[in-house]
Amino acid sequence: MVINFLTCRLLSILIGILYPLYQTYKSIKYQYCDQYHSLLCYWMLFSLFQIYELIFDQFISLILPFYYEIKLIFIFWLTYKNVSQLLFHHFILIYLNKYENDIDYLFNNTINRLTGLFLKCILFIINQQRTMTKVEQVENHGDHIRLKTNFASQSRRLNSTQRNF
Repeated sequence: MVINFLTCRLLSILIGILYPLYQTYKSIKYQYCDQYHSLLCYWMLFSLFQIYELIFDQFISLILPFYYEIKLIFIFWLTYKNVSQLLFHHFILIYLNKYENDIDYLFNNTINRLTGLFLKCILFIINQQRTMTKVEQVENHGDHIRLKTNFASQSRRLNSTQRNF
């Protein structure tokens, strides 16, 4: 049996996401605390599998026959209760414990840099907005100052008490 990409993707979502998602919902709703650990292990493994799939999926599907079938079997196998715990504790946990400090540093450094970059982008956009607005005419109308602008052909009213001249 040969499965194409779209069929594999649909079955992956049904088996790997919807079924465990519903199991997670039930364990939270009915407070099946004994299932929390198993479900967390599953979601961690499935997340790692999604990262792997994003990077290597197209390449491996070209060189490995029946790749999509193997992938579906693996996802189905992961949904069994103790399989995800077994894989997590024997492979993933060992790696995470070994490199936890490096991973923490990498994430903290990346988050700090992205936050700084995001703030710079916001400030750049705000400054661009200010420079694009050109004042054509200022009319005094009692308590208010009316600014007519080119930008978006709108007029804005500013309270003269809020504006310092």
